[in-house]
Amino acid sequence: MNQFFKSLICTAAFVGLVSSTASAQLSSNPDKFLGNITTGWPGDMDTSGFIFSEYWNQVTHENATKWGCVEGTRGKYDWRAADKAYNYAQEHGFPFKFHTLVWGSQFPDWIKTLSVEERYEAIVKWMDAAKEHYPDLPMIDVVNEAIDGHQPETPYIKEALGGGGKTGYDWIIKAFEMAHERWPDAILIYNDFNTFQWNTDQFIDLVKTVRDAGAPIDAYGCQSHDLTDCSLDNFKKAMQKIQDALQMPMYITEYDIGTADDDKQLKKYKEQIPLMWEADYCAGVTLWGWIYGKTWVTDGNSGLIKNKVERPALTWLREYMQTDEAKKATSPFPGMKKEASVYVKSENLSVEKGTAVPISIDASLKTKSIKYVKVFVNEEEICELKKAPYTAEYTPTEEGQYDIKVVVKTTDGTKYERHSGFKVNPPRAPYNGVKEIPGVIEAEDFDSGVEGVSFHDSDNTREGDYTNYRTDTGGVDFVKGNGGCVIGYTAAGEWLEYTINVKEAGDYVYEATVSSGSSGSGFNIGLVKEDGSVTTLATVNVPQTGDNDWSKYEVVTGELKAPLEEGTQVLRITINAPYVNLDKIELKLAGTGIHSVKDDASVGQNTYNLYGMKVDRNYKGIMIKNGIKIINK
Repeated sequence: MNQFFKSLICTAAFVGLVSSTASAQLSSNPDKFLGNITTGWPGDMDTSGFIFSEYWNQVTHENATKWGCVEGTRGKYDWRAADKAYNYAQEHGFPFKFHTLVWGSQFPDWIKTLSVEERYEAIVKWMDAAKEHYPDLPMIDVVNEAIDGHQPETPYIKEALGGGGKTGYDWIIKAFEMAHERWPDAILIYNDFNTFQWNTDQFIDLVKTVRDAGAPIDAYGCQSHDLTDCSLDNFKKAMQKIQDALQMPMYITEYDIGTADDDKQLKKYKEQIPLMWEADYCAGVTLWGWIYGKTWVTDGNSGLIKNKVERPALTWLREYMQTDEAKKATSPFPGMKKEASVYVKSENLSVEKGTAVPISIDASLKTKSIKYVKVFVNEEEICELKKAPYTAEYTPTEEGQYDIKVVVKTTDGTKYERHSGFKVNPPRAPYNGVKEIPGVIEAEDFDSGVEGVSFHDSDNTREGDYTNYRTDTGGVDFVKGNGGCVIGYTAAGEWLEYTINVKEAGDYVYEATVSSGSSGSGFNIGLVKEDGSVTTLATVNVPQTGDNDWSKYEVVTGELKAPLEEGTQVLRITINAPYVNLDKIELKLAGTGIHSVKDDASVGQNTYNLYGMKVDRNYKGIMIKNGIKIINK
């Protein structure tokens, strides 16, 4: 459901199950459905004198399978409204979709009072309860609306499922794994809005990353609330762009054209429905409401039956569904069911050229038997596998994006295909040249390379003001600060490495230009040894330079614990406490710059510090506290 529809109260009185007699729906295509949602709360099927099953052959309950509606009181589950739609679908022999398991909205308010661990346990119990009540679900929106900014309360769920992690979407991967454990035969879907106009790239990045990481995701769902004012050309381009990138089954999950103008609604239906329906990768279309005045959009104007009369768009839709093009349109799920579960994972989503990439394939069939599994990389067959476990290895020799295609052939000749991929980056190299020491290291100029080799970030999401800066840097966040580009949104455990050339061996001191809007931030300066271990040279405690404000930068100074040797080395900056903004670090030979001292003291402008060095007139003063010298500009 779209983010703007949050006002529904899930406590209305329960209404008994409506019975009806099965009859032909608008669509007679046996392989893809034309579905709709329940009407109002608690979710009527037959309504206003109209029979649901005479129009639609798939149902999604608009609200009753959302966690907040089912378990508003902890430990008490109310499935009555959901059962109305589920039972109706069972009686009429068409699919029911569970909407949704994991969503940063309409979850129970009581989970906000729980710890991260307790929230995880609550999610497990919620999924277990859904599995117990509906053991044979055919389709599930596993995760809903997780693109950054779509649901502000997503962190409650994200943290509980492990956070962004290495891929940036580890929590989503975890949700799909949990769903697959419980419903291995269900079609598992990621669902989101604004996929065709405003968030196309973010949608692709999320689904592709989850897919390539080997998650058991079977399809992507485009809500399609954003098409009322979308041109046909833009819609075509966006739909093709998404499919070219993902190569997966698609569902149109929440389609509506919200307008009181019959001609405009008719025009959009004529333009868009055939494009969706006839795409061989489209497995079905679900409209989001059908009775005028009872849909979620303004005045309910997306409805197709107004004052008990069919609007022109519905009359046309009935006629279109009787054409040969509509009847014979193919689907990635024949019979509207999932036969094959094929998931492909490369060990690393991003590697250096020349690094071997292990590839694993999880392949199983519901009723058929596997004859072989073939693995292709960039359309070149690299192996044929006839026994599980299905594993392969590939060593890329060129940089760029690599496509993995797996073809599973059954003993009856049927083939199933799944795509994955990985990126090959240039070998590690200094960015903007080797850093000469003594000298300045700009924080944003860490070495080129890949995640886990020249840098590590806690997630794959780019935040800050320079999201297009340095496309080789995964989820590292670049922000504006101190008159230029700095590293921000830091989290404990993240690190950056720099190739340095020490021109003169000796004892060194550092001057770090930093900011933090909270207390307790800090980082380590270290050297990377040949065996990959790191020797810590300094632990830098960063002061709170502003109250929830990172715009004020200060210089923190100190001594390195050990001398630097002459020659080329790798220096690592490791965040040991979060929320540091790091601009630059200057390394100076001891005796040529400002040192830290052991005693608290302060010196004013135009005076001398305890080492006999004059204070720069550009500084307002120096406060020496606990052996750390803070220079206020």
